[in-house]
Amino acid sequence: MRFAILSFFLLLLSCSPENDNRQSESIDKVVNIDTTAVVEAAKEITTASFKTLSSNLQKAMSEGGVSNALEFCNIKAMPLTDSLASHYGIELQRASHQPRNPVNKADSLEMIAIKEYIRNIEQGRELKPVTYTRENAIIYHAPIRIQGQLCLSCHGSPGTDISQSDVEIIQELYPEDMATGFEIGELRGIWSIQFPANYFNQEDK
Repeated sequence: MRFAILSFFLLLLSCSPENDNRQSESIDKVVNIDTTAVVEAAKEITTASFKTLSSNLQKAMSEGGVSNALEFCNIKAMPLTDSLASHYGIELQRASHQPRNPVNKADSLEMIAIKEYIRNIEQGRELKPVTYTRENAIIYHAPIRIQGQLCLSCHGSPGTDISQSDVEIIQELYPEDMATGFEIGELRGIWSIQFPANYFNQEDK
């Protein structure tokens, strides 16, 4: 069940808004705010997002297998994510170096985090969240990894891990798909959260 839930979560990287309005700007590692508060808030948000989306994807999977979960993610998952982001007053993305949908492609800053996480995996190092700041925002990045065999049913090798019928659905829904060929333990992408600069100055958060 744990691997099944993690697989549902990994499917979410293929869900995305119609337009990518993120900016690639020069920013620095956080030095003037409580990074512990940033990490704790971000973990609360990602946990809530994971629970909301995975429960809906679990239902889709139970009703129609991987193909139904893919179709659910393509149509319905982003409104749920957007609603959570609006509730918390932040911007929430799941970015990847190998996106299923091209609008989930990592921007330049996200790629820095992704490359560092990949290096750390290769060197057997612990993967930790990273925080940055700029004039009008605080950024949080955290890794998403391929955790088990079930994850490969959507992101493994086509024709081997992914059934041919599901390959055809992926190609139909995502003609520019790059999100296959992964192995267990590899980095699938990152959580990318942008907090307003005054977010942690507000009361009752």
